[in-house]
Formats: sequence, structure tokens, C-alpha cells
Amino acid sequence: MILKILERGKINYKLPTLTLDVNQIALKDPSQRPPEMEGLAPLEWNYFYLQKVELCVTPETPDEITKKTPLSNLGAAAYSRFQKSQLFKTRPPGTTLNLTDKESNILWTESKQILWPGVSQLIPRQMADVNQIFYHTIASGSLVNSAFITIDKNFHNHAAELRTKLGIKILYPYEAWEEFQLKYDLYKPNGKEIESLWADQQQYFEKLKNEAKID
Repeated sequence: MILKILERGKINYKLPTLTLDVNQIALKDPSQRPPEMEGLAPLEWNYFYLQKVELCVTPETPDEITKKTPLSNLGAAAYSRFQKSQLFKTRPPGTTLNLTDKESNILWTESKQILWPGVSQLIPRQMADVNQIFYHTIASGSLVNSAFITIDKNFHNHAAELRTKLGIKILYPYEAWEEFQLKYDLYKPNGKEIESLWADQQQYFEKLKNEAKID
């Protein structure tokens, strides 16, 4: 099989639109994934081969946003950075939050206070978590069929507050699969098909590495 990475102008927001926690949902052989990650491979299958779900990761690293930026203005800096990303641009009009600098800073600060209450100086990993949830909120939070997918216990410990205050849903991969499989008639791959997907992913990313070296 060959991965079907489509070039397209806009995502299909009528499909499940899921943001993967890039710090926790890393590429890992399916046989080595913990039980909480059950469901990730089927979601990937439906994204790569059938285009029946939308999967994304945040288009940034902490240094790109936080370098020399005061804490009080990190929301505006993050929002400006996200707006420039192709991933943000693929969102259809009306599905993303249109924020002023002040509103961006307020939302970022509220996200920080939910995830890391009482912590004044965030370490890079904590800041990355805030940026991720901030991005998901502005890019997909208004969609009823969206969710932030993670196995990070800190996100899940604050899931109720994130849902109440920011209107976003935090799910384990297996929870996302259970919630969306029947509703969207998603295909459940067997073990050999999942192994094939993993092999295709490795081949695809190796190709990307080689192309990057050439450039």
C-alpha cells in the first residue's frame, strides 16, 4: 500500500477533526504502544487510506513562539504564528476563532491556568502543552466533532475544566475510536493491515528525510 497524502485547500470539518498530542502520540511501533493508545492505528488508517477522519498535530515548537516573548504576550505571539501555518489556513472560514491580541493573551493565560495552576515559570514541556491546547481551541474547538487526543494524565485530570471553560474535549485514542467509529462508519483494520500501515509510515517518513537532505 501507499499512503494517500492529499494536497487540498481545506479540511473537511464534517469529519471527526482530531488534534494529536505531538508530545505523547509519537510514532511508535503498534506492538509497543500502551493500552491507552488502542484506537490510534485505526484512526490513522481511516485518515491515510480512506480520508474518513481529519488528524493533525500542532504546527509549532515552543522556541518558535516563546523566544524573547514575555509571558503576558505569548497568546498573541502564538496566535500570529499559527495563522501563518498551512494547517491553520486549511480550516474553512467560520471554523476558527478570530481573536485580537488581547483576546489571544487572555485565552492562552486561561489555558495555562487550567493545565498548570499555581505555576508561574513554565518549563519548555509545560509551555508546549499550553501551546497545543491553545492551538486546538482556536483551530478546532468550535466543532462538535473535534477532540484533543492524548494519553497525558495532566490533560485528562483537567478534562472537565477544559470542557467547561474552553468547550473542548480531551480523549484517549481508544475513547476517540469508540466515539466516532460507528457514527462515521469508520473501517476497523486487522492486525496485518495495521502492520502494513506502520511499514508505509516508516517508508513515507524516510522519503521525507531524504528529500529534506537534498533540499
